[in-house]
Amino acid sequence: MGTSIARELAERGHRVTVLEQFTAGHANGSSHGSSRIVRLTYDDPFYVRLAREARPLWDELQLLSDVPLFHQCGSVDHGPRAELEPFAAALAEVGVPYEWLTPAEAGARWPGLRFDESVLLQPDGGVANPDVALALLRRLAIAAGAEWLDGVRVDSVQGTSVVAGDRTWHADQVVVAAGVWTDALVGLAPEVATQVQPAHFTPVDDAHGWPTFLHRRGDGAPEAYGLPSPDGIKVGFHGGGKVVDLEKRDFSPVADELQQLRAYVTAWVPGVDVDSLDTTTCLYGALAEDDFLIDRAGDMTIAAGFSGHGFKFVPLVGRLVADLVAGTTTPEPRFTRLSHHST
Repeated sequence: MGTSIARELAERGHRVTVLEQFTAGHANGSSHGSSRIVRLTYDDPFYVRLAREARPLWDELQLLSDVPLFHQCGSVDHGPRAELEPFAAALAEVGVPYEWLTPAEAGARWPGLRFDESVLLQPDGGVANPDVALALLRRLAIAAGAEWLDGVRVDSVQGTSVVAGDRTWHADQVVVAAGVWTDALVGLAPEVATQVQPAHFTPVDDAHGWPTFLHRRGDGAPEAYGLPSPDGIKVGFHGGGKVVDLEKRDFSPVADELQQLRAYVTAWVPGVDVDSLDTTTCLYGALAEDDFLIDRAGDMTIAAGFSGHGFKFVPLVGRLVADLVAGTTTPEPRFTRLSHHST
């Protein structure tokens, strides 16, 4: 989000300095890798509207990229009909098109998947490549005049002064978009970082097309998700994982959860080689269990709580935050939580 915000602010003529504790493209947070789902299907009309607003911005970014950055392949939700009806209702309320398919119809379109009793297709969904997208946004920000400083770990934010080691930057406005490190910088409730571990699998037939898919199983079973990526077919569970120390994380997976993932893929994703499992990790933060946090207190603007489902909104969040910094809009009430914290 910080990269998108920096691009938007710089292109609007603001003088922007970006402080990044790691390096561009690092794998320590929630926004690295080759694939993220971009979908419009939510059971909340608010997020359907937000996703609809964000979706064309991916097409605009693709026009600026010489390499694949976004691919529209459609998004599929499947499971018991009762689990899917709220999503169809929210799409209908906002006027977003969708289609019901039978498992046989869906299986004919995407033979690499086995489908549950009901299938909901939203055709505008697709896959974004975080590594390519963030590299492009960074180049655009720098081309517009942003100064980018990698390897600068911020120790504290004191009003509009930002302290990193023996250096202090003074600004008119400060934007904090530090993911699971946000709470330590701005005095929010302590964050809990959970490491989740999806995996990539090699397809057995390259001729098969693949949508993005969410399997909403009900009965307390974790939702499974998947999507095509340059690294294979990515499959994972929403939830689970292990709580990690951000300063001592070893990136090691949880063996039992990998076994559960292997069993799921064997049963529901017959179009991949289950023995080709190649695991990866990323972080979820506790803030992401609720609405996003996009709020302003004085001359500080905070953007946080995106891990889990936020990446699809990256180009839109850049605009939303830039509007807050410029003072041309007020915070969206559902994204406002700073009044409960000291900043």
